[in-house]
Amino acid sequence: MSEPFRRALAAATIGLTLAATSGCSAEAKAERSRKRADAYFEQKKFREAALEYRNVLAHKADDTHALRRLGLAHYQVGELGHAFPSLRRAVELDPDDHEARARLGSIYGLSGQPDKAREQAEQVLAKDPGNLEALAGLAEVARTPEQVQDTIRRVEAASARAATPVRAKLLLGLLYVKSRDIPAAEAAFREAVGAQPGSLEAHLALATLHLGKGEAAPAETEFKAAAALAPPGSPARLKLADFYLNQSRPDEARAVLKEMTKGAPDYFPAWLRLAELSIVEKKMDEADEALQQVLETNPSEPGALLLRAQVQLARGQQAEAVQSVQQVLNLNPRHAQALFQLAQAHLAARNVQQAKVALRAAMEAAPAFSEPALQLAQINLQGGAAQAAIADLEKLVARRPGDPRVYDMLGRAYLANREPARALSTYRTYMEMAPKDPLGPYYLGVALRGEGRTAEARKAFEQAAALSPETGDALAQLVSMAVAENRLDEALALARAHAARAPRSGRVQYVLGTVHQQRGELDQAEAAFARALELEPDHARSSVALATLYARGQKPDQTLQTVEKALQKRPNDPAMLTLAGTAYERKGQIDKAREAFEKALAANPRDGAAANNLAWILSEHGGDAEEALRLATLAREVAPDDPQVADTLGWILYKRGIYHRSVALLRDAAAKLPGDALIQYHLGMALLKLEDRKAARQALGRALELDETFKGADEARRALASL
Repeated sequence: MSEPFRRALAAATIGLTLAATSGCSAEAKAERSRKRADAYFEQKKFREAALEYRNVLAHKADDTHALRRLGLAHYQVGELGHAFPSLRRAVELDPDDHEARARLGSIYGLSGQPDKAREQAEQVLAKDPGNLEALAGLAEVARTPEQVQDTIRRVEAASARAATPVRAKLLLGLLYVKSRDIPAAEAAFREAVGAQPGSLEAHLALATLHLGKGEAAPAETEFKAAAALAPPGSPARLKLADFYLNQSRPDEARAVLKEMTKGAPDYFPAWLRLAELSIVEKKMDEADEALQQVLETNPSEPGALLLRAQVQLARGQQAEAVQSVQQVLNLNPRHAQALFQLAQAHLAARNVQQAKVALRAAMEAAPAFSEPALQLAQINLQGGAAQAAIADLEKLVARRPGDPRVYDMLGRAYLANREPARALSTYRTYMEMAPKDPLGPYYLGVALRGEGRTAEARKAFEQAAALSPETGDALAQLVSMAVAENRLDEALALARAHAARAPRSGRVQYVLGTVHQQRGELDQAEAAFARALELEPDHARSSVALATLYARGQKPDQTLQTVEKALQKRPNDPAMLTLAGTAYERKGQIDKAREAFEKALAANPRDGAAANNLAWILSEHGGDAEEALRLATLAREVAPDDPQVADTLGWILYKRGIYHRSVALLRDAAAKLPGDALIQYHLGMALLKLEDRKAARQALGRALELDETFKGADEARRALASL
């Protein structure tokens, strides 16, 4: 045997040996992972089990046992998005796996696909009519009275031979709730608690029923009982924290969550809820700390990444927020919540078209997910595309007939599309679904007013105001109706009566201020707006109203004081930035005024007031003449009926020698503001250039009659002398 051949044979032998050893080693590793996974699963350590089952599947992708248990483990900890693909594949490989199929059906039901949920449940029940998990799936998606009664009969038949009669009682209780037989539901849940006092599910069901009845104290007792039976890292304890949050008791919620994180630091839902609480309370550093606890061990956890994106948006870090969301979408491009969060990041960056694309993708990924459709409809309504909003909302109503928010938005869309009759029908449905929500009668009143049915509209607004006297919206409509009919005394009486009924409402004080303003009672208006801000410092309309009142009263220091407080809370508020610029300009601080107007335009590139005022500064105080013309033209497009805008553009055109167009604009401005000396002066100077000496003399003379000291008065006198 030659030496080269001997070497080749030896190399081949070594390669085969290594391959065989590697194969055995991989199989051995997979088997060890399987044993660890099964042990974790039996101990209910589902997260640890899921990690080990993934190791098994990395070696053998279609291992049925690993697939089903991976899906079940994710299901147990509420990670339905991760559970779904594993359970679906497990059922494909083993169609007779009733547990996996029942859980798969439950996921379909929770994701708004009732037909698929019912199909999975029926396949199980065809072979096992007493399978409570499959019956639970049917109960979850039972919508019509017939479906509910049919499921009740099937559960009752199964309960006699059920291995877990408590589970059957709980299902019956759920179905009784759906049939609106609350006493029967409560009796079923109490029987379940009595039969098995150690049942978490029974205590939670009874707690939820009490909560639905508005009985907070017994609900808390049952949530506490369930939490006491559960380990630190458990959904039952999380539900207790959520109860406290829903009851506006954040300190108690935080105490429960901190106890959970201390006893089970690897139970990340508690960390995520702590982060959510911190975000609501605007404690972004604390939110970061909580999220870091999750992301250090699971850097791809979608919930943590999406919450981190919210923190980044709150800090104005739009690009970083997009990156966080994109990490989720890289793993699952159809993650509806991530697509929705991506839209928020685009909106924060004022990329409206990209936001609309993301919202549309979220709607396609989860057709029953209401939020993307509602927000897209809102964007379309703001952009004047009411018909597009209606098309999306009518589809959503078919999918979510029980969501009152959809009817609310659809009614608004019909109003925007000048279809008050359809709006009326929609808001009547809304009022049936949410009889205690003031928005129903409020928008019903708007629709009735749109049809000219004033008396009925007034009754609807009065009903809305009675349901929520502190909001002020219905009051504003009632006041507006009185003012439109020139009943100013009645408007004032209405506003004062509501202020007496809701003395702590800043919004009602705001409406009172607007009435005083309509009556020319500016001192009283100022006092009401100031009181509104004292009661509700974040009320934007009160800030704008008070600052505007100061600005018109030529009180720049008070204007700036009001504006600066508002900008601390809303640093990119275009209205407040424009008012700041106006105040600085009046104080002669032109550079600061220019900066404020530029910031306003950066926040809203089509802010007509900011564009007009910046154009004036550039024209009168030295600046880019072309930019001044562009801004003045933009302001005219945005506010074609504003005489101040017409004056600015007309004067800029006068300076450029475009006299005929200048005169047309200045005549329009002077007709609307005949008492403004500066506008009369501008018109007179432009008419002089057209050699209309009589009209020029009249305008210049009128300017000096109105104010002998306005800027340009000396030039007006010289021009008159030349005539």
